[in-house]
Amino acid sequence: MSDSIKSLVASGKLENGDKLFWKRKREGSIHRAVIELGMIKTADGKSHKSPSGAARHLNGNKPIDGWKCWRLTTNNLLIDELRTKK
Repeated sequence: MSDSIKSLVASGKLENGDKLFWKRKREGSIHRAVIELGMIKTADGKSHKSPSGAARHLNGNKPIDGWKCWRLTTNNLLIDELRTKK
């Protein structure tokens, strides 16, 4: 199983330029990000090595499993599904 965004890019499961979103039902908001240089760049311009780091940044620094919240905009797949795909 791939355990980093960089490894998903290296395997071809993600590409630089892929767009992500995280829909937060309780807050009624949507966060957007893009894969850039093997990292997740959030809309505020900050780059993160992990999906959980990006999600934590947007969640008031409270821990959250970013693999289970970020989705690809093209097909609505959770990035967690990409890392478990063969």
